[in-house]
Amino acid sequence: MENKEDKPIEKRHYQGKKNSDIVNFPVDLRRNFLSPQVNKEILDAPVSATRIIIKILNDISHDQFRGSNKLQNKQYSLFESDFKTENNTFARFTFKITDIAERGDYLNVKKGLEFLENYKKGWHESVNEKGKKIKSLGGFITNSNISDGKISFLMSSFFLEQVISLERYNPAYTEIAWKFTKSKQILFYLWLLEVPDKGTRVNFITFQEAYGYNYLDANTYAKNVLKSLKVVLDKYSNRSFNYSVKGDLINIIPFYTKDTELKISSETNKKQEIVQKLNYWKQRHNLSKYNIDILKSLINIDYSNFKLFQKAYSNILKTYRAQKIPIVELQENEFIKKFQEEIIETYKNSAWGSVSKNGYPTIE
Repeated sequence: MENKEDKPIEKRHYQGKKNSDIVNFPVDLRRNFLSPQVNKEILDAPVSATRIIIKILNDISHDQFRGSNKLQNKQYSLFESDFKTENNTFARFTFKITDIAERGDYLNVKKGLEFLENYKKGWHESVNEKGKKIKSLGGFITNSNISDGKISFLMSSFFLEQVISLERYNPAYTEIAWKFTKSKQILFYLWLLEVPDKGTRVNFITFQEAYGYNYLDANTYAKNVLKSLKVVLDKYSNRSFNYSVKGDLINIIPFYTKDTELKISSETNKKQEIVQKLNYWKQRHNLSKYNIDILKSLINIDYSNFKLFQKAYSNILKTYRAQKIPIVELQENEFIKKFQEEIIETYKNSAWGSVSKNGYPTIE
C-alpha cells in the first residue's frame, strides 16, 4: 500500500523558456553538490547532466530570489507557501531534447537523466520559516522520462531551493556548457568564477586528484589540461585565466574577457565590457571595493558615464606614455584623484560640458 507521504505533489511546472545569455549560478549549489573535492562522483557525470543543470537554472531564473533582499520577500514567501508547508513537494520541468543535445542524441541525454536521478538519492530535509521540518524523497531529479522529442522530470523542494536561492552567486555564460565536451571542464569553469581577482595558488597533486587526472608533473598537467581549458574560455567565456607553474605549484590568475565568439545580445556585451574594464582598473591601480562600487553606481545611473570614464582614462594614458612614465605608478587614492581631475577636464571639453557645465560625475 502506497504511503501518502511518499506520493509526489507537483506545485509548479517549468515548461522551458528561451535561453538567456547568462544564468545566475548559486555558489552554495556548486560548493555543496557540484564540487569534486566534496563529491567525487560528480566527475562521472555525463556532460548532458551538467547541461541539464544549466538549463534548469535558465528556466527558473524568474523565480530566483535572495532571502536577505527585502524587495524579494514576496517571492521568497511564495516559495515557502508552495513548497515548504508539506512533505514531498516537487516542481516539474519539461523542455526539448534538442535543448540539451543539439543533434537529438537520446542516449547521451538519457545517461544524463539517469545520473541526476541517482545523484544524492534519498530523503532530504529542510526547515521552513516556522521551524517545521519538510522532507522530500529523490535524487537531484526524479521521475524523468523522454517522449516525443521532449524530456520531463521532477525536482524536489529541497533541490529546488538550492537552485532558486541566490544568497551568493556568480553570473555564468549559459552557452559555455555546450562548448565543452566533459563535465569536469564545466566544473572547472564554475570553480574559476569563484577564484578571487588576485588569483590563487594550487598544489598540482591536490588539483589533479580533485578533477580525476593522472599526469606525472605539474608542467605536463598544465600543458594537457589547463592550456586547452584556457583556449575555450578565452573564446567563449565571461571569465578566463592565465597560469604559471613553479615546481608542484600552479598559479592561476583569472581575468574578465572583453570579447567572445558567442552569439550574445548587445546588452550582455555591454555589461561584460563594463565588468572587464572595472576589474582592469581595480587590478592595475589597486582600487578598493568602495572605489569600484562608486564607479559602478555612476555607470548604472547613466551609461554615458562609462564612455566618459573610458575617454578620461585614455587621456591619462596618452599623457603618461608621452612622458614615458608607467601609468601603474598611479595607485589607490592618487589614481582616484588624478582620474577625477581628468574626468572633469574631459567633461568640460566635450559635448557633455555644453549641456551642463558642472554636471560631471564625482568619484571621490
